[in-house]
Amino acid sequence: MLAEAALAIVQCVDTIKKYRELTQKNPQAKAEINEKIKALFERISEHASTVYDAVGDDGLRERMPTMKVPSPKISPSLDVPRPLARERIPLPEKRRETVTILAPDLASRKFQRLSKKEKDAFIKELKVKYEELEGFVKGEKLKRKKKIVEVKTPDFSLYQPNAVAVVANRYMKEKADRLIRKYPKIFQPMFDAFLRVDMAVLSRSYVAMILLFGAIAFPVFLLFFFVVNIAFKVHVALVILFALLVALMTPLAFYFYPQSLAGDRQKKIKRDLPFALVHMSAVAGSGAAPISIFELLAESEEYPELKKEIKKVLNFVNVFGYNLSTALRNVAATTPSEELKELLNGMVSTVEAGGDLKQYLNEKSEDALVSYRLERKKQVDALGTYSEVYTSILIASPLLLIVTLAIINTIGGQVAGISVKLLATLGVWIGLPLLNAGFMFFLKTQAGEY
Repeated sequence: MLAEAALAIVQCVDTIKKYRELTQKNPQAKAEINEKIKALFERISEHASTVYDAVGDDGLRERMPTMKVPSPKISPSLDVPRPLARERIPLPEKRRETVTILAPDLASRKFQRLSKKEKDAFIKELKVKYEELEGFVKGEKLKRKKKIVEVKTPDFSLYQPNAVAVVANRYMKEKADRLIRKYPKIFQPMFDAFLRVDMAVLSRSYVAMILLFGAIAFPVFLLFFFVVNIAFKVHVALVILFALLVALMTPLAFYFYPQSLAGDRQKKIKRDLPFALVHMSAVAGSGAAPISIFELLAESEEYPELKKEIKKVLNFVNVFGYNLSTALRNVAATTPSEELKELLNGMVSTVEAGGDLKQYLNEKSEDALVSYRLERKKQVDALGTYSEVYTSILIASPLLLIVTLAIINTIGGQVAGISVKLLATLGVWIGLPLLNAGFMFFLKTQAGEY
């Protein structure tokens, strides 16, 4: 090992000399040759470290005799300092040459203590400029100082504390806990909805938020209605009554809010599921482990709502230590989507029965795409019907009404005691906008999230 390292160092030194001669002959290739010289310096440093590890620093001169090698002539144009006590080791007997070994660490104290004369001899022997050597040393220092930061994406999801929930818990936590213990049946439906909507708030903290907003709702709305009443001049009793009604509706709105989110999440998951099934089928076809299917889906940004359910599966496996089957069952029990529930339970049955998961996912993806096409076809047909209704009610009928009012206005008279001009103004500026807004809201509810 020692002989091979020494021989390699000699070869590197010879090559450096040849490269220096090439630089003088071909100055255009100087940059490329300097890169090669730098690489040779690195190899010399590696082999020199091997020699020092094998021989030892203190006993190097005692164990290995040295031979003096005449230094080449000094170039008059090279005015640079030189290194100190060089340590020499003999080559194997076959070559019968003496090799000058570079210190393994050019930035070490030993190298820094070299005298100017010794540094000059070192530079001349290698036929390199001192600036190149200094640049190499600085590069090595930067490599040692540079810290490689490895950013690892966690295989589980973390939730940050909700600022509003923190404030609510500070003032209302004890009252919320007493209410939950006293009336568990009242809060149980809301807690069940919490499991389906995946809200980043604890259920008990949410009850504290209900109490907090219910307490501050009455004074806030009372002040708001008093300010508005400056313009309308309504009786004070009515203002207090309106504020009280709104304050009572605030806790009810908070109570039913999770249930409304559950229906919205169900539509979004149903929208993403057909395409996610194609993705899952492709991953399963590659021979990946079942857990890898969910890891790849969690990394994708194409299924935002389905991604939340997938992260639940990974949390059960990576954080709580459940096996994949148990994790899939737990998520299937709380997901708001019946389609996803059926898929997860089917995957559990396939895996536990030793079936072909790839075939199962292929069949499910084909069925989901067929259902998706049928639903989109029904939706397009329904939109065609709605367009005909819109044309007849909100385009043709207003035109006929305007023509009729124009005729009545020409003849003279009123409609139910109201002038024709007022009827036309109300119809154009109030009736038509309200009808269009209502029709747009109807289309939005029918179209869903697609």
